Amino acid sequence: MIHSALSEIQQVSNKVIELSDGLTKQLGLQEAPKEPEHDLKKLSAQDLNKSYQGLQQQIQQATNPHKKLKLQNKLNDVHHEISNRTQKQLTTFAEQHPEIKQPDSEPDQSLKR
Repeated sequence: MIHSALSEIQQVSNKVIELSDGLTKQLGLQEAPKEPEHDLKKLSAQDLNKSYQGLQQQIQQATNPHKKLKLQNKLNDVHHEISNRTQKQLTTFAEQHPEIKQPDSEPDQSLKR
């Protein structure tokens, strides 16, 4: 079950990165300025994806619970960086294209499991 969840997360992450890169190229957007205090902010989207995939493999292979937890924390950091970049790009896109209707603020009940 954990493996399938990790696999699903990886697939979603890959798709988000693909979409982010595609939108960035199509719209001529530039990445937000990167803050030097965190290495993840210096990585390209492709390198972030590779890091994410590598960490997933390391977590699956790790036997030491302490090491596994450290790896999961790193994976979480990478996931947050990917999410933050995507959100920034989407926000920029929405600001540049106000004619595109925003979804209703009510959460979609069909997405809940």
